[in-house]
Amino acid sequence: MLHMIIMCDVETVRKIAKCLEMPAGELELNEEQIVTRTCGNKVVTGFANILNVLAKESNSDIAKSSCCNREVEAQVYQWIEFAVLYVSPGSKDKHIAQQLLRDFNRLLLNKSYLVGHSLTIGDLAVFYAIYDLVESLTPIDKENYLNLSRWFNHLQQRPEIRQDKKILNFTTIYLHGWATGTHM
Repeated sequence: MLHMIIMCDVETVRKIAKCLEMPAGELELNEEQIVTRTCGNKVVTGFANILNVLAKESNSDIAKSSCCNREVEAQVYQWIEFAVLYVSPGSKDKHIAQQLLRDFNRLLLNKSYLVGHSLTIGDLAVFYAIYDLVESLTPIDKENYLNLSRWFNHLQQRPEIRQDKKILNFTTIYLHGWATGTHM
């Protein structure tokens, strides 16, 4: 299980580096099974540390919104850690996954992004960590998590974020409402 989570982190680093228009460098697991990035003569260890370095070195809008001030940096860092320590492993357990979905849905009630008013690497880390869980949802499940569905669908519409992932269908949410006679 831990190895699967770590490999997910390696793949997520690659995807986020691509979103930030940065070279991923050489990514591997060190002796302690912690993701490590080597780029040139620079070695960085740890998922959150690697993403932090990528954001600071990138000139992309996502990077700029992730590092605009110390408060935002701290909140983004917390979401990255949350994605690795809670979302990724928690999405494998049915009961924890349901609580995660409820919490995210509530959090996103009045928000478009996890931190501030712009897309950050915190959003990306959570998006990739939660993708498989959201993919497993039925149309009725998606309807129960409208705020989460809105956030997720918004992110997946951007090709640089979606990359090799398939677009998940959220349009059936409205069809389900129409078919059952409920109004949105």
